[in-house]
Amino acid sequence: MPIVDKGAIESSTAAASNPTAGQQSMKVTPSEYRRAVRLQARKVRRIVRHIEPWSVLKISLIFYICLWIIVMLAGLMLWSVAVGSGTVDDTESFIEELFALQEFKFNASQIFQGLAVGGLILVVAGSFFNVLLCVLFNLISDLIGGMRVTVIEEETVRQRPRTRPPLFRWPQRLGNK
Repeated sequence: MPIVDKGAIESSTAAASNPTAGQQSMKVTPSEYRRAVRLQARKVRRIVRHIEPWSVLKISLIFYICLWIIVMLAGLMLWSVAVGSGTVDDTESFIEELFALQEFKFNASQIFQGLAVGGLILVVAGSFFNVLLCVLFNLISDLIGGMRVTVIEEETVRQRPRTRPPLFRWPQRLGNK
């Protein structure tokens, strides 16, 4: 048998008899308001047990190719600045005098071909090394149970302060017949 609170019945009947009782606003203190709209954060522990080698390969290839492109463009820009300022000619003449050579010239196309091929070899080697480390992590993780990571989860949406829902009233009958 359910237990019924006598005070709750009296307050609901008083609200039903007074139509403006449900329209009264609920007072919220400033501390309650700040608590309601403050973003909440909590610490959560997660365990990383397995990393897919295929995803590591894809990310590594994209990362190292972007790095290779950046190094190639930076080298090209630095070379053009060095040629424009005369540093390359000065370096070539210094090497001719230093080693008593008849003629010494830097071959820019050969330098950049070597840089491009060497960079591509490093892209493949770096990606292979990352995949090898991923497989090694998976093997060690099987032995020790994974790696614990503490993550802070934050709410991204501000909550509105809670308000009391309006009191439901049955529609009045238009007339008794």
